[in-house]
Amino acid sequence: MGILHNLSPSRGAKRTRVGRGESSGHGKTAGRGNKGARSRSGYHPSPVTSGIPWYRKLPMRGFSQARFRRRPAEITLQRLAEFFTGGDTVDLALLQGRGLVRSSARAVKVIGNGGLEVALTVRAHAFSQGARSAILGAGGRAILVGGEAGEVAEATETMETMEAAGEIAEIAPAVADGSQTEEKDA
Repeated sequence: MGILHNLSPSRGAKRTRVGRGESSGHGKTAGRGNKGARSRSGYHPSPVTSGIPWYRKLPMRGFSQARFRRRPAEITLQRLAEFFTGGDTVDLALLQGRGLVRSSARAVKVIGNGGLEVALTVRAHAFSQGARSAILGAGGRAILVGGEAGEVAEATETMETMEAAGEIAEIAPAVADGSQTEEKDA
């Protein structure tokens, strides 16, 4: 039992007694400064929330994936007409290579802003209705690809599906060259 004389309070256990005379170094105002609410007893600092709505005062609960949703990069028909000539096959890799969409884009959507005079084969993940009809009207092909890898979900549209959607007028160039007539006869 020769270690009792070596015992000392553990680190942080000894409290500083404030307000016990000037010679202690923590006398008079006891480290609280002069006057004001912070020097009085019973003062508890609280955040100022008088002008903040109640729904911002409440803690956040739950989780939503909306912040992490990936939106497709958009390209207009006008930009396609500027950068591509007739007969070109346009896809996501080619658009990224020419700097028309960001290199981090995983999908592309063609929107119908502007006109298209040249026949292009466009492979995209989504088309607006106006863009699809403009591409078909110019004698091109609108190929819908799905997924991030770009596997082909629907290569071409048949006459029956477009007739049901009321887009038979836009197919006139495709019927003239005979590409759609074999499918209807079969």
